[in-house]
Amino acid sequence: MAETQARQHRQKEVAARAHAAGERGVSPKQVECGTLPDAEPRPPRGADLPRQRAKEKAVTAKTAPRDIRGVTQSQRRTRTAANETVRSVMPQAQMQTHAQKIRLAAQKAAAGTGRTAVAVRSAIRHFLLGLHSLVAAIAAGISVALSIIIVISLVAFVSGSAYGIFFAADAPNAASVTVREAVETLTEEYRDRLEEISDTVQHDRQDITANDDVYFIRWQDVLAVFSSYVSGNEQGAPVAALTEEQVDKLREIMWAMNAVDYATRAETAVIETTDKNGKATTTEITETVLVISLTHKTPGEMAADYHFTARQDTYLQLLQDPQYEELWAELLGGFAQGGGEVMSPDSTRTPTGTLQWPLPVAGTITSQFGHRVDPITGAVSSHTGTDIACAEGTPILAAADGTVTVANGLDSWGGSYGYYIQIDHGGGLETLYAHCSAICVTTGQQVQAGQVIGYVGHTGRATGSHLHFEVRANGNRVNPLQNFL
Repeated sequence: MAETQARQHRQKEVAARAHAAGERGVSPKQVECGTLPDAEPRPPRGADLPRQRAKEKAVTAKTAPRDIRGVTQSQRRTRTAANETVRSVMPQAQMQTHAQKIRLAAQKAAAGTGRTAVAVRSAIRHFLLGLHSLVAAIAAGISVALSIIIVISLVAFVSGSAYGIFFAADAPNAASVTVREAVETLTEEYRDRLEEISDTVQHDRQDITANDDVYFIRWQDVLAVFSSYVSGNEQGAPVAALTEEQVDKLREIMWAMNAVDYATRAETAVIETTDKNGKATTTEITETVLVISLTHKTPGEMAADYHFTARQDTYLQLLQDPQYEELWAELLGGFAQGGGEVMSPDSTRTPTGTLQWPLPVAGTITSQFGHRVDPITGAVSSHTGTDIACAEGTPILAAADGTVTVANGLDSWGGSYGYYIQIDHGGGLETLYAHCSAICVTTGQQVQAGQVIGYVGHTGRATGSHLHFEVRANGNRVNPLQNFL
């Protein structure tokens, strides 16, 4: 924007000098080069203009054609009306402040690679601030045309950089793909691979392990690596809309960061059963356990594998800023604003310890912890938590005070958990809440008992709306219901 304004100003000065030269009978080139035969020496830069020069300038301005003076009468009326609209929405001083901040951010970005990080952070913050102002302006009655102009100006400022990934919510044409569409397609491919292993390898029970104890695709990391790689290379391309070739690159990066392997092992377990007379008995069984292993690479490891340049590394560091976690989740649809309310849990089940019921309703227990008949396969399998059926959208409550260690609002499969949350309560106690329709917390956030952290859904491997509730003590899964009467 600043460069465009400066270029237009220079063009107007040249046109004005050419017009003045025409009236005096000399060529424009003589004016440009300062070789007029009767030209007076220019005053030093910054010196006061002589009074006569000021009068000549005023006469030139009055007699200049309208295109040199800048606007026609129609354009002037349009601009005046627009200015009046803006003044009615936001004070002039505030508008000037926003414009000045954006110009300063642009100047910082152009000053050199050494200050790129500061400049881009400043730019994105001012962009978001401008976006909030725009929403307020539209609510106050700003014209549609003016709002579109403001949006274009704001988006154009950052959409050409790696931050363009945040604007890839809508595909501009049939040949491009939105980020959400690409992520959904690749998530399905990843899920299909896991299910293919499960369907083709004979087993009695299945377990999933991960090198970082995370069972979902960290799409914010995958997209950060992808955007930095594409936008930061020598032939940097925008990522505000993805081409098929870029989707292929995203696929390559996703699989490189989320490798899948598997193995089987035999395991003996004792389960309780009921005979034909209804008498409880125990039976020892030997199971074939299918262990699916997930190996996740970090963005830093990917940067080393791809030999990132300094510019690509800078982009990657910026996009990994924790303040953008909500933006990533909102971009992909798994984050819901407005959580944080503290609600009273259902009192039907009385706590026996530090954990309270994770829902404001009693719900219905549809699957107990331990061995059970799998509702999908019909086989006996081990269930790692307790399933509580209730209506879609029911608030999910933190069972105790703690710190959010996992907030998956990006991968709707989530290693079969769907959107899920994990909280560390200290002392080796952890809880997990799976199959959410959406979450409303972020990693590292402190929560208190009864706080709304998400909403009941059926994402991941689920047959209906329910909360899959897990409790872990010192890393071992235990029966959640032992914490309640």
